[in-house]
Order: sequence, then C-alpha cells, then structure tokens
Amino acid sequence: MITFTFEGNSHGGGYAGTVRGLPRGFTFSAERVNKELALRKRGYGRSDRQDFDDEVSFEGAAGDQVTVGDEVKFFLPNACRENRPEITALRSGHVDVVGRERFPDKTVRELAEEASARNSVCYVVLGAICKQLLERRGVYVYHYVEKIGGIASRNRYSFGLSEKQPHFAVLHCPCRYATGLMQQAIDNARQRGDSLGGIVAVGATGVPAGLGEILPYAARLDAVIAANLVGIPSVKGISFGIGNKYADIDGVAAHDELCVEQGKIAYATNKCGGIVAGITTGRDILCHLTVKPVPTVKGVQTVDSVTKQCVPQHFERADVCVVPNVGVIGENILAYVLADKMEERGLL
Repeated sequence: MITFTFEGNSHGGGYAGTVRGLPRGFTFSAERVNKELALRKRGYGRSDRQDFDDEVSFEGAAGDQVTVGDEVKFFLPNACRENRPEITALRSGHVDVVGRERFPDKTVRELAEEASARNSVCYVVLGAICKQLLERRGVYVYHYVEKIGGIASRNRYSFGLSEKQPHFAVLHCPCRYATGLMQQAIDNARQRGDSLGGIVAVGATGVPAGLGEILPYAARLDAVIAANLVGIPSVKGISFGIGNKYADIDGVAAHDELCVEQGKIAYATNKCGGIVAGITTGRDILCHLTVKPVPTVKGVQTVDSVTKQCVPQHFERADVCVVPNVGVIGENILAYVLADKMEERGLL
C-alpha cells in the first residue's frame, strides 16, 4: 500500500512530505516532478501571484535521480511568505463560514491558508512519482479541458496527438477555435473581477482489466477515484464515461458492446469509462470533473463577521480560471490511485 503524509501551509516556509510503500530500488526523475509542478502552477487564467517556479527537493537525491529506499522524503518551499490580514468580509464559497463552525479557535485567515489549493503541490509530487512508476507497465494518465465558461470543445481528444497541437498548451483543450473563445471569456472575467469554471476530463490508458473491488461499495475503484478527485478544491462533481448522458437514453443504448480480442472477451466500446461493478474493463478510465469558479470575486455581497453588517465580499489577488490546473492535479491523483491498486495486486 502506498501511503502519503505532508504538513505545511500556503504562506509558511513550505511543505514537507513523506511517501511510503513505493517499490524499493525504483528510480525516478526529480526534473519530471518539477515539470508537473510547473503545469499545475502556470497557465492562462492564473493570477500574477503564480509568477514564480516551484522546485521540490528530495532527501538523498543524486542529481536528477532519486532512488526509493524505505521511504521518499521531500520539501517544497513557498516563494510567497507574506503575512496577510484577517478576513472579516466572509466568502460563502470558501472555508470562511464553515471553518469557523468546525474550528472556532482558528482565525479565518488561518483556515484559508490551511484550505488553500496551494497544498495540491504535495499531491502533484506524489502523482508525478507514481506516473513514472506506472509508465514502466505501459499505463499513462492524461487530462484535457472540455468546457470553460459555457464554451465547449468541438474536437475529440486523442491521447498522444492532441497534446502536440500548438494551441493545446494554452488551456489544455483539443479545439483551437474553442481555445480562442475561452481566452476571450477569461480576459473579460478578469476585467470584471470575476471567475469562470468548467469541465475537465481525467483519464488513464493502458490500465489492465481486473483492478478494483466489488464490495464494500467504498472500495470499488470508481468510488476510490471519486473520493480522491472530488476532494480537489473547486471540484463539485464527477461522472464516469458518458456520465449525465445515461439519464437520457435507454438500456439498449446505454451499455457497451463486447467482442473477442486475441481469444479473450473484451469491451468493444467504452461508454462506462473503463469501470464496471467497481472493476476495470481494460479500456481507458475516463471521468469528468465539474469545476466551479473560484470564490474570490468582486460584486458579491456578504456579512462582516465583526460588525454583522452587509458588506462587499473580501477580495484579493485571485485566479480567474483554474480548470486546466485542476486537470493537472486530477491526473496526478489518478496516477497515485492506480499505482496503489496495481501495487496491491503485485503488478508493479
């Protein structure tokens, strides 16, 4: 079992983490981990506070190479360590209100630092290691943006090909036309002090059939994936395969066709998103994450926690759109979940 712990907050010295359960003697590239961190951090729609690079250091690293022993320890410093004032004009879409109920001894600022999506750097470090482990067995994870601000991609995503299109790097969308419209929408939202959400797909190819459990329900692979991915800040929904389209079709249209490949019964189509009854089918795992607009925006009225008066919501530098960045985090978390399940089965 691959286990993971970390500590730190978004404006302290940094994050320290420990990963256990990786195959002893496995060697991975620290540079590739830093490349994943850069993808998580940068992009169209991010704020100017992201204008510095994240760089992780691993205990016992020999240059770029890190060889796994009993555990892997890392540290990722925060470049931004400013002290920020207390928040009294509460934000309904952030931890401000509910955090005060759950942890009355903490200030809203302390809660906001703890709940910050900045801590997703630790999950990306974990996932970037697991990605390299999975690739030894021909398993690759990916993500792509399907929709931002109501603007949908017109093109289908093709693994290994879509990423090579020049426009893909902008918003991780396979459609050049939609990418341009999304950029315009993000620019307009930035001028208003507003934000945009969307839908991002997260998937994996090369996954062997037979991973997962039937019972208990919480151990089903789709349940485990959902529990991990819905925990990403700003994610408010998840669906697998054709997802919500199941509600509009009958049983004949809903289910996948079977075929025979190399003498074995296999799934000819993949409406289910690669998982049936909690177990992988051997086709791509594919899920879709609904990402809400980030909550720090102008133009929202709220209540001040001190005066109890109606005031404009607290606003500070904030991202306009994080949909592509959620995709980066999501594919790395998916890599961790799959590596853990394959390790349990002795497949790594």
